[in-house]
Amino acid sequence: MQWWKELDFAIKLPFARDRLVEGYFWIVGVYFEPQYSCARQVLTKVFAMLSILDDIYDAYGTLEELKPFREAIERWDINSIDHLLDYMKLYYVTLLNVYKEFEEEMEKEGKHYWVHYAKEEMKNQARAYYAEANWFHEGRIPTMEEYMRVALVIAGYTVLTTSSLMGMAVILGLSHLQI
Repeated sequence: MQWWKELDFAIKLPFARDRLVEGYFWIVGVYFEPQYSCARQVLTKVFAMLSILDDIYDAYGTLEELKPFREAIERWDINSIDHLLDYMKLYYVTLLNVYKEFEEEMEKEGKHYWVHYAKEEMKNQARAYYAEANWFHEGRIPTMEEYMRVALVIAGYTVLTTSSLMGMAVILGLSHLQI
């Protein structure tokens, strides 16, 4: 995808795994029919952004850096960028732009409200990654109940399912996917 090449994350975020092709092949296994190209594009972008978000939390950021990053994601406001480090700014601006693009596309179909749910799941993902990072930095082993609450989010099913439905809403029409 051209947008990914233009971002140049491989150079700008060398700690992050470049999993675009892996994600695309996973997604094409789910949405192989030609009419689902929009869903494939949405999910590929979400998968790529999730992968980098995971790397920021797991492999690179310190707990002190991750707190304002998580808070910025929760606010979902470009004005939150001032308190972020440069590599986080790059990711954060890209994240906001990706979802803005989704909103613009969904607005054409009269289904912009779907993006709200996808954003909320991305925020939930950031919260879960932060909880996991917090345990790691504290050297704390969570209880099974604590871990499972976070692990179910970290697995990505809710954010990917919500994003998938958002991508599908474009072709299925409003009558099939009303909330």
